[in-house]
Amino acid sequence: MSQRQAVFPANRQTLYEKHGYSAAVRSDDLLFVSGQVGSRPDGSPEPDFEAQVRLAFANLEATLAAAGCTFDDIVDVTSFHTNPEQQTGAVFAVKTEKFPRVPYPNWTAVGVNWLAGFDFEIKVTARIPADASASVSRRNPTTMWDMAALGYSHISVAEPGRLAFLSGQIAATRGSDETPQDLAGQAKLATANLAAALKDLDATASDIVMVRVYVVDATTEAFRQVGAALRELIGNAMPSMTTIGVQALYTPEIKVEIEMVVRLP
Repeated sequence: MSQRQAVFPANRQTLYEKHGYSAAVRSDDLLFVSGQVGSRPDGSPEPDFEAQVRLAFANLEATLAAAGCTFDDIVDVTSFHTNPEQQTGAVFAVKTEKFPRVPYPNWTAVGVNWLAGFDFEIKVTARIPADASASVSRRNPTTMWDMAALGYSHISVAEPGRLAFLSGQIAATRGSDETPQDLAGQAKLATANLAAALKDLDATASDIVMVRVYVVDATTEAFRQVGAALRELIGNAMPSMTTIGVQALYTPEIKVEIEMVVRLP
């Protein structure tokens, strides 16, 4: 049985040990990276926002390198933003420099209220290129909305292990810019996108490993409405699930976003 292995970038292990966690943990051929922020060597935030984003990517790159990885090995990305509507332009500019060409990683962006004094944080899962069988493939099914045009992918599949990581799905459809105003309607479209991804992967609800649900200005009733749409997708399957209330998502009109990890049959 494999054991987990802590990974630290050069000259920063003491900072992580001070706070009691690892920069990343390796398990078999997968690397799970803690959220990286634009912290200077002493751990304090870089005050300029774009410089903070660049420093966060630099800290991420150093952590990946400590495990023998590069940005090309990233499977799944989640980014957290304290003011997504105002910050997207600067983040996208840096993101385009780091991921300049296809295949793009899949990505989930979340607006939050607090990041320990920072305004941007990025966490990733990567595969470690230990042998020729380790690879990442990207998918953008034509039955789903055009995420590739924005510089992202819907699905990243990590080999070996046969795990598919899905970008957060929202109420978007190919060929239409209309978004339902009600939460239940948005949840129905988001889960329809998840169903399309499962079909493209030749997978079923029983193959879902993890579901993570983000709801803007969440309440118990809001999660109930999203849960009703999810039950239509999941049926009797019982994947692990996390529900999170957030202050904003991809655009101001989006109220719910759902991401999944799927074990391929």
